[in-house]
Amino acid sequence: MTWASPQTLPAPAARRPRLGEPLDPPGAGANIMTKTVLHADDSGSVRRWVAEQLGGMGLKVVSVADGDAALQYLQESTCDLLLTDLEMPNLDGLALLAAVRELPVHRFLPVLVLSSKQPGEFDAGRRQGVTGWLVKPVDGEHLRRWVRRVLPE
Repeated sequence: MTWASPQTLPAPAARRPRLGEPLDPPGAGANIMTKTVLHADDSGSVRRWVAEQLGGMGLKVVSVADGDAALQYLQESTCDLLLTDLEMPNLDGLALLAAVRELPVHRFLPVLVLSSKQPGEFDAGRRQGVTGWLVKPVDGEHLRRWVRRVLPE
């Protein structure tokens, strides 16, 4: 079986509105779903801070205390972005990332790491699949910029 990265697939052609047709039909925005961010961190204060920062953007934030809980959530549900710490009990962030990439529905899920560790402290092979890396302490605006950058439209 072969697969292609989403970056290699051509975008579908958008239909142009006909003359006199409204650009946005009535109720077009009514079915837009709120984006969901799954945040895994063993620190309750960090989970609360992230929920405040991202909740202000209109995002739904699901917070869990470790990698096991995050993996269980992803086996039963979907999200639009995984934001994870690295050093957590039960299943660390990079082991979580490897397990997530084995789930076909989440193979291309954007993953941001929010950690006190620098990326160079980990083997490049273990870091593969990370979309972005933020080092704690991080400014709220910097976090929000990264989230806006990687969330699918």
